[in-house]
Amino acid sequence: MAEFWETSFRDRQEMWGWEPADSAIETVELFKKNGLNKILIPGFGYGRNAKAFIDNGFKVAGIEISKTAIDIAKEHFGASIKIHHGLQVQCRLTKTCMMAYSVIL
Repeated sequence: MAEFWETSFRDRQEMWGWEPADSAIETVELFKKNGLNKILIPGFGYGRNAKAFIDNGFKVAGIEISKTAIDIAKEHFGASIKIHHGLQVQCRLTKTCMMAYSVIL
């Protein structure tokens, strides 16, 4: 799977553009309403859906298996977003880890 996504992002770069999906935009309002402001996004990609949250003041981190997608995101967002590379992160679903985020998408 990692090879598929790496090839996809390498060949097609920003394949979905930068406009967040409607579901991401709707989720922003839901999270704001419920006071959820720290988000971990597995499958971060290059950050097009994360952009909706970032633009609304959320603290966002991501997990992504494609190094190319991470590089694109870093070009766009700079060092303001932490993106973990790989299928897993060291932070297990422990109470301490879960308390670091309001929600994991």
